[in-house]
Amino acid sequence: MSNTYTPNVQLALPAPGDRNWNVALSGDFAALDALAPVGGLVVATNENPSASLNVRVAPGLYIRQDGTVASYPGVAPAAVTASVKSYLYLDLTNSGALVVNTTGFPTTAHVRLAIVVAGATTITSVADARLAFKAAGSMADGVNLTLGTAVGTQIATASTQKLAFFGKTPITQPAMGAATAGTTYTANEQAMLQAVYNAVRNLGLGS
Repeated sequence: MSNTYTPNVQLALPAPGDRNWNVALSGDFAALDALAPVGGLVVATNENPSASLNVRVAPGLYIRQDGTVASYPGVAPAAVTASVKSYLYLDLTNSGALVVNTTGFPTTAHVRLAIVVAGATTITSVADARLAFKAAGSMADGVNLTLGTAVGTQIATASTQKLAFFGKTPITQPAMGAATAGTTYTANEQAMLQAVYNAVRNLGLGS
């Protein structure tokens, strides 16, 4: 049997003259299934091929809103509704509980898993909806962001990128001009003050 392997996951690469390829391929499939980005939290039909309206959710890790890692134990079976599309996700506002609904993914914090389309008695398709390294939704109350002290952190890396606060429509960087304030208050200083006022309001930093 060949001892050649892929560089990243170390999957076996049988040579043309090798026999018993099933050994290497079985090991490769098991290795892929065990990888978290492949098998963790994956949704699949409860039977293969589907013979019911049930799916199974594999165990896996996910990130809570506070940045800590949690473990979902998996579930089998989980029922979906016949003849409609179902959305499966972990509800981060409810301790990562599995939710299956027909209305869509929520706007609150959650971990997307899959979109399942069902027929009258069996499941016709399962679309993976997992988002790598992202918990969709809002940040939990009280969560603080720790930033670096050497180089620093930018919010928006170009003047053409749009940004806003407190529900305002995002805008590009406000144009302030290159004026210099004098020692007395004139129309020049008034224009500079007005530009700052407009920028604060347009960004949503003041009402």
